[in-house]
Amino acid sequence: LLNAGALPNQDPINCLQIALRMGNYELMNLLLRHGANVNYFCRVNTTHFPSALQYALKDEVMLRMLMNYGYDVHRCFDCPRGNSSHSQYVTDGWTSTVIKDTMFCEVITLSWLKHLSGKVVRVMLDYVDHVNICWKLEAVLKEQEVWPDINLILTNPRSLKHLCRLKIRECMGRLRLRCPVFMTFLPLPNCLKDYILYKEYDLYGQENFAGTN
Repeated sequence: LLNAGALPNQDPINCLQIALRMGNYELMNLLLRHGANVNYFCRVNTTHFPSALQYALKDEVMLRMLMNYGYDVHRCFDCPRGNSSHSQYVTDGWTSTVIKDTMFCEVITLSWLKHLSGKVVRVMLDYVDHVNICWKLEAVLKEQEVWPDINLILTNPRSLKHLCRLKIRECMGRLRLRCPVFMTFLPLPNCLKDYILYKEYDLYGQENFAGTN
């Protein structure tokens, strides 16, 4: 169906969301390569950040796949409260009767998810330039084992090489990044194409390659 031109973003229930909930890497990769919108928003229990992330918090392979295909990581660090106090009622937006524009910091600091916060944020930092984290997220991250590494990244300039990659990806746009045909015509050495596509973090592709040996 996809090869014949089926559009993966038209169904009322997002096809990529179903693949994510199933944890089906092959189906996710297939949909993403055919233009599935990695930045879709679920209409129920909405979040400020694209909805796909909530299904990938416990799975780095899935998380990296989303990021490599152009997930909008900056939305996760876009907290309007900054260093101000946050609401104490942290379950808003996560019940069937409440619909709210829930922030990433409110989700990842929930008691049953905060142990994942360090690993998730550390992965995210590979896909952004300088970001500011709010008071609530920072407080939880300081309790995590990877905090020294995160703090080092947050308090130092990012490398020019990394910043150039981000700028090139921004100029190319999500649809061109996922298109293998377009990448073959890009006038760059293969090693640079791989760097732009975050091939070093393509855990799904690496696992498949290892499985064929």
